[in-house]
Amino acid sequence: MHGGSLVLAVVVATLVLLSTQYLFARGYLEAHVQGYLQDHLHQVVSLAGSPPAADQARALRRAQANPPVGLGEGRLAYTYGLDGEGRVLVPPRRPGQPLPPAAVRAGLATSGPEGRRLIVQGRPAWAVAQRLPGGLVVVSQGFLSDYLPPALSSLIKASLLATLGLVALMTLLAVLLVRRRLSRPLRRLTAEAERVASGDLTPPLPLAGRSDELGRLSLALNHLTLAAQRMVGQAAAEQDRFQHLFNDSKDGAFITDQYGRLVEVNEALLEMLGGGEREEYLGRDQVDELFLDAEEGRLYRDSLTAQGYVQDFPAVLRRREGGSFEALLTVTHDPRSYTRFGLVRDVTRMRAAQRALVESEARYRRLVDNAPDIIYRWSFEDNRFEYLSASAHEVTGYSNQRLVDNPEVFWQALHPEDRQRVARNWTRLMRGRGPTVSQQEFRVITAEGHTRWLMERSILLRDELDHPLALEGIATDITDRKLVELELVRGQQMVEQTLQGLPAAVMVIDREHKVVHWNKALEAITGVPADQAVGSNRQWHPFYPQAQPVLADLILDGDDENIRHLPGAENVKPSKLVEGGWEGEGFYPGLGENGVHLYFLAAPIRDAGGRVVRAVETLVDLTDKRNLEQELIKMSVTDNLTGLYNQRFFYASLGREMEASQRYDLPLSLLMVDIDLFKRFNDSFGHLAGDQALSQFAEVLKRCVRGMDLCCRYGGEEFVVLLPHAALPEALKVAERVRAGVAATLLQLENNDGQRTTSRITVSLGVATLGAKEDEQEFVRRADAALYAAKEGGRNLVGASLAGGELKVQPRGAPAQDNSREQQPASA
Repeated sequence: MHGGSLVLAVVVATLVLLSTQYLFARGYLEAHVQGYLQDHLHQVVSLAGSPPAADQARALRRAQANPPVGLGEGRLAYTYGLDGEGRVLVPPRRPGQPLPPAAVRAGLATSGPEGRRLIVQGRPAWAVAQRLPGGLVVVSQGFLSDYLPPALSSLIKASLLATLGLVALMTLLAVLLVRRRLSRPLRRLTAEAERVASGDLTPPLPLAGRSDELGRLSLALNHLTLAAQRMVGQAAAEQDRFQHLFNDSKDGAFITDQYGRLVEVNEALLEMLGGGEREEYLGRDQVDELFLDAEEGRLYRDSLTAQGYVQDFPAVLRRREGGSFEALLTVTHDPRSYTRFGLVRDVTRMRAAQRALVESEARYRRLVDNAPDIIYRWSFEDNRFEYLSASAHEVTGYSNQRLVDNPEVFWQALHPEDRQRVARNWTRLMRGRGPTVSQQEFRVITAEGHTRWLMERSILLRDELDHPLALEGIATDITDRKLVELELVRGQQMVEQTLQGLPAAVMVIDREHKVVHWNKALEAITGVPADQAVGSNRQWHPFYPQAQPVLADLILDGDDENIRHLPGAENVKPSKLVEGGWEGEGFYPGLGENGVHLYFLAAPIRDAGGRVVRAVETLVDLTDKRNLEQELIKMSVTDNLTGLYNQRFFYASLGREMEASQRYDLPLSLLMVDIDLFKRFNDSFGHLAGDQALSQFAEVLKRCVRGMDLCCRYGGEEFVVLLPHAALPEALKVAERVRAGVAATLLQLENNDGQRTTSRITVSLGVATLGAKEDEQEFVRRADAALYAAKEGGRNLVGASLAGGELKVQPRGAPAQDNSREQQPASA
């Protein structure tokens, strides 16, 4: 039942209740008044002194059962006119009529005594009792106040009881209706909930059209079922993911129950334990099954009991076939479950490596403490030495403790000319702007006042966030070497004066990659004056568009790997004349007007101790020589008359193209071209005109072929064209284009007498496409055979060599046909 029906039912029930209450009140009031009137009537009759006859008394009692009543003026008047049969003779009085009615008064006046006033129940009343010929007439009157209050009091009590009864009845009816309305959907919701609870997660349909609490409850049940579906799906996915992780884990993994018995092990753990089937381990106590040492197993069990878990517990586990391995056990604890998940990591090798590392560190510590060089670690956060080897005292004269406790001692010990430079380099490293590995030289003033040179090599350390953390380095005493270098500088001044007069271009750079010598010959090649180059580290600038080490720089650094890949250079190799030197050649387009070919030779300059202190590089201009070589090469592979490649170059290219075609399954075609009746042309116009015709024909030939095609003069009036990536149909199109282009060209000639004339020539062409496993000789022979077929067919034609050696001549001007079925490419 819907809400509208329920409201209608309540309204109908309310109307029924009100109607029933009205009828009950009216009947109750009439009955009460009737009883009062009966008593009052008997009193009037008795006071009137005229008791009715027996038959009239019966009629009177019959009339008393339904007395006519009139209400008005605060009084109740009633009149009985009865005949012998008990029928009413006088109608009841209407409001406004005098009492008694006029008809009664007239009858009483003519047939009997008049009425008289009486005192009834302490109040005056009018009563007339007279026997008439037809019966008895009794007229009387009373007041409402005599009987209405007790009647109303009784009526209120009776109405209240009746109302309570009706309300209870309606409430029961409403409960039955509501229960009937709610019981069916509640039974449906209960059935759906029981189905869901049994494991069937099909979402129940919400109760249609209901917006009350049951509708909301059914919708909530639908949403809860959908949520349960998702949760079950997610749980299944998580279970599947865990199973994959468990089975695919590289570490050993196991699961135990609440009693510590194994319920699952993965393949990695089985392999660690020496193989076997997983069923052999299931149900066994993990401690008894895994631990080699019972005492260690007891400690493991105690830790697990006390904490509920263990993290990286070190243990020695047994293998199935004997032996053992070191492991770390991690076992999780889930208070919601009695099971535990454990991981086993084999750390045998790691522990061996750790022990080796400890031994190595001990050896390293002994070496560091006894090393002649100063080994240090400088903390950027504390701005002081974290570690300083014992040799610092021997080099500086200051105690290590003093240098560590007071960093200012170190800065004061630096030579005044070097202090700012060293501080600047360290500040740059502290800000993370310097290289990871750096090197510098500086001087220190010892506690005794002596000056010593140190060469520092340092490594910048960073934390996990890539912030500069510390500087570790080695400082070597190079005082003796520096003294030697100073002597060398003085000696090399004389050498530099000599180098300035050399005709070969020479430059020298020092350990800091700065130019110390740049002679006049090098000025001439590069156009850079010596005063701009010396003292700078821009020796690369004349040769490269951006900063790039030259060969002397790489020699100085000993970087042999990058020497072999020097940009712009070729044939770089160790020198056979100079020990430790390298030589090579290169073309540098930035030098001169059109670039310069240079031969360069660089070698290290060593001090008396064999240490590299400088590098020298010599350059020779090979431009004229290389230009001459290129010209000679061009002359060796080209035809002087036509400018096309010659027969030698053709065969060199043919082998390369055939190999590529057969390797990569690409088509390759060949055109053989011959000028028709060229001997007769020479006889008619002379050999000078014949040479002009050959030259002009070569230009036409180059225009008619593709840019990737190779045109060559084969000899005399014969030419060949190599067509890469062209199958027979495309090659025939090119051949026809050449034939038509030559025939349409009007040659401009000059004979031996210097007279100008014009003429035309025609050509015959043979086309062949490379077949599978075909060699050069057979390939050229088939193209030549197709050429002669074109000549025999009447000249100025294109012939083709098809599969099986068949020759076919294409009609003049006919479009090329697809003969792919007759002539297959190399892959066929």
